[in-house]
Amino acid sequence: MPDLIKAAILGARGYVGVELIQLLDQHHQVDLAAVFSRSYAGLKVKDKVNGFSDSNLQYQAGDFNALKTMSLDVLFLALPDGIAKEHDPLWQVMSEDTIIIDLSADHRFNDDWVYGQPETYATDLKLAKLIANPGCYATGMQMGLRPLLPYLQNDAYETPTAFGVSGYSGAGTSPSDKNNTERLADNVLAYKPTGHTHEKEVSHVLGRTIRFMPHVAAHFRGIHLTLSGKLNLNLTAQELFALFKNFYVDMPLIKVQKKPSEIQQITQKHPLIIGGFACSETEPGHFVLNVCLDNLMKGAATQAVQNMNLACAASHNTQPLEGLNNE
Repeated sequence: MPDLIKAAILGARGYVGVELIQLLDQHHQVDLAAVFSRSYAGLKVKDKVNGFSDSNLQYQAGDFNALKTMSLDVLFLALPDGIAKEHDPLWQVMSEDTIIIDLSADHRFNDDWVYGQPETYATDLKLAKLIANPGCYATGMQMGLRPLLPYLQNDAYETPTAFGVSGYSGAGTSPSDKNNTERLADNVLAYKPTGHTHEKEVSHVLGRTIRFMPHVAAHFRGIHLTLSGKLNLNLTAQELFALFKNFYVDMPLIKVQKKPSEIQQITQKHPLIIGGFACSETEPGHFVLNVCLDNLMKGAATQAVQNMNLACAASHNTQPLEGLNNE
């Protein structure tokens, strides 16, 4: 039997870092050897993460260069945007022996890194050493549009649009209007109406311009997206549902249903759910559908674990959904 996967997390204090700690703790093929957080340095992980099984593991302040001496199999970078790319030479050196999985936006447009959407890039990920985890909104948008790529109208005036609402955990832990619960109470805030990073990410990944209008609401976690666009053929809602059902039939964490997907269905769960298929009776080709996912799980930590499983398949015989309950 292969040795356990020796893993560490940089940026373990944030919401995504906590999710990663919990997922890796329940993964029977992983030894979570180190977690790094300067603000929590010296504290025991079990005192900050509910249910953590190791009574001795402590947060470390962390010296980036010392990572090279730890003989890690996998290093997760759960850092704020902009920090990981400052240490690119280190990741290049470490990647000779260590799989680096970056959950920030720093490397999603970098051809030296494999884009880590596990359902659609599995073959590349099995050979990857540098992996760029997708963004949360970007995951929902691309999975909601990918089955339709051959059928989207190729017209600059018919650009697909996405209206998104996220829980405030998506804004991270640094104080701002987007995670101020008093500001958000009985409220919805629009932000970054053009040029959002995830808009650029999906347009880059799909090779197709999309428009995205993000909002944040008072719930803590979970994303709801409404996607709309124009097809070059006229489908019924039933035909659209069947198209998606067939496209994702072999992907257990992408679920397809007829009724609109809801945030309550995906909170603290791994799957992404697509539903609410509608086709206009008066405007041929016009479609609408919904996508929901947990921004901290399928939008971040769940995909990072999937990526680890794929990248470690050859060395540790990990299965794609190892350590994940897909219900």
